[in-house]
Amino acid sequence: MWFVGQKGDYLARFDPGDGSFTRVDLEPETGPHKLVVDGGGNVWFAGNRKGFIGRYDPASDEIAMFAMPDRAACDLHKLIFDGDGALWFTVQGGNFVGRLDPAPEAIDLIAVPMRGARPYGTAFVPDETPWVALFGTSKLTSLDPRTLALREHPLPRSEARPRRSGVTSDGQGWYVDHRAGFVGALTPATGAIAEYR
Repeated sequence: MWFVGQKGDYLARFDPGDGSFTRVDLEPETGPHKLVVDGGGNVWFAGNRKGFIGRYDPASDEIAMFAMPDRAACDLHKLIFDGDGALWFTVQGGNFVGRLDPAPEAIDLIAVPMRGARPYGTAFVPDETPWVALFGTSKLTSLDPRTLALREHPLPRSEARPRRSGVTSDGQGWYVDHRAGFVGALTPATGAIAEYR
């Protein structure tokens, strides 16, 4: 099991078989926030305070860094792979949703037009559309993976603050309201939203 030490600037691996830990030190002030492991065993992490996506190869013990093309892209957060192997991420402080295509090593940054939207949790529905919780608003947004066009989806309550999101095996989208203790259910095909305290 891999995890990050955000305040300590490291990646680490825990082996539950023998209880051992392996630590990989990162540059000072990297502030890794989230990681995901790809099919080849590479560990991808968000360099939250330094504005880059990192890839650690455990076999070679090497780290590659992919810098953001815009200095405003700070505060990198959630990472998630789509079905084609592209890595999507959110940039909470910089107000972007990003996509890194590892094959040509290209980064797309999609600006969220609403000021202070704070894009945070991302989940893919069955048709591979990413839905993103806009933590600073009472909205979700979906992106067309081909054109990267954004579409906003207001929640039923203006005081809601969606933060984390996920999709269950039946294709139903879910999010949590950080402010008022609701769980929301999103039906991707229709955009219908229901909330439960």
